[in-house]
Amino acid sequence: MSVSLLANVDLLAWWTNLPQFGTFAAGVLVGCLASGLGWLAFRRRPESPTAGTRSSAGSQPAYDPFVQGSHGEQRRACRREGTPIEVLIATSETGKERPFRAWVLDRSVGGLCLDCPNEFKEGLRLQAIPAHAPEMTPWTELDVRSCRPAKDGYEIGCQFVKTPPWAILLLFG
Repeated sequence: MSVSLLANVDLLAWWTNLPQFGTFAAGVLVGCLASGLGWLAFRRRPESPTAGTRSSAGSQPAYDPFVQGSHGEQRRACRREGTPIEVLIATSETGKERPFRAWVLDRSVGGLCLDCPNEFKEGLRLQAIPAHAPEMTPWTELDVRSCRPAKDGYEIGCQFVKTPPWAILLLFG
């Protein structure tokens, strides 16, 4: 019976399909090689301890304030310095008719640090506008979070009551 099966096999038909099989095999081989090289290139390598990453005790990693933030840091947004911008500050007592002059020392999307000749109590609500802002610019509400003596006045740390739109933030520097 096995002899009759072998007699019915057409060797010529098998031989003519060999190039198609070879193309398929080459495609599978190239795909496997590409997958293997991709795995080698993009796999996660275990981190090796380097000098300076361990504390003197050797059991705890060293504290890095740039990665983990400082222990006393309470800000949610990075602040940045820049060219001091003159602003006008109004309180409920002075009103917008007689505002104080101040300068923006640094700013963030969360608030402003102002240099002002006047002292303000923490918790006081201020309204501020850049001195050279266009006429239709709205006043921005700020809450005084800190007030500390400085060289020629006071540094007032203020938080926005509501973060103003980007176009208004740009006016503060």
